[in-house]
Amino acid sequence: MRIVLIPCGHTEWADEGRLLGRVELPLTAAGQQQCAQWAEQLKALGIRKIVHAPDELATRTAEALARLLAVPTKATDDLLEVDLGLWTGLTEAQLKSRYASAHRELGEAPLNVNPPAGEALRVAADRLGECLRKMRRKNGNTTLGVVLRPLTFALAQCTLHGGEFAEMWPLALAADEPVIIECPENEDPAA
Repeated sequence: MRIVLIPCGHTEWADEGRLLGRVELPLTAAGQQQCAQWAEQLKALGIRKIVHAPDELATRTAEALARLLAVPTKATDDLLEVDLGLWTGLTEAQLKSRYASAHRELGEAPLNVNPPAGEALRVAADRLGECLRKMRRKNGNTTLGVVLRPLTFALAQCTLHGGEFAEMWPLALAADEPVIIECPENEDPAA
């Protein structure tokens, strides 16, 4: 099976380097252009369906891509972005300044981090991992597009690459292009 992880399209907060969390933001005109460019790149992959979180940004990104690729979409609650609680809207510099030890932990052992009034990253990783396993079982050998916000995008990459999460934070900060992941057929998706 091939899974194409697709980041949500551009937002105004991306220009400011702010952490999205679950805040509802619209897709900008630049985000629409990104989707058109990505669709051109993704056409040859044979994506059969696009799944996404039910939030506005993921839905609009998925719908724009699906329209251009002529495939259906499906919203899935288990793909919701990590709830960043009090970190929502902060820049990385503000996060590092206000929550220095947690910021350091994001680079060393990110699954130990629990944003104040938010969701523990380990809980989010478990939720997402189970969702990806179900998708793999259900969709067999098809190519599936999965639209995700930055932290879930990074968690999905780490999960699908064998559960090494040390690079999760840099991957989340750099989530701006689709990533194609080949999942071996002989690998048990329930593991």
